[in-house]
Amino acid sequence: MSDLRNAWSNCSYAPEKMLWSAVLETALNDALTHRDPVERERAIRWFRDGGQHFKMVCDMANYDPNFVQTRVLLMVEANNSDDLVH
Repeated sequence: MSDLRNAWSNCSYAPEKMLWSAVLETALNDALTHRDPVERERAIRWFRDGGQHFKMVCDMANYDPNFVQTRVLLMVEANNSDDLVH
């Protein structure tokens, strides 16, 4: 999780790209830590489905949607398996 967050926080992009990166980071936080399981699943589904809005946000943030989707879903899977262990 920190790899993706570090990449987002280290960007030296225009303010618009930083804004869209923040949108991705918020969705990531929701997918991993939202207290409401319905909202958490909604965020996970947004990444999993990889729809038009997801792709637009990735494009606006200058990230490859396939890369983001793959990394986030791996992080969600790891997070879910950590929850099972604890």
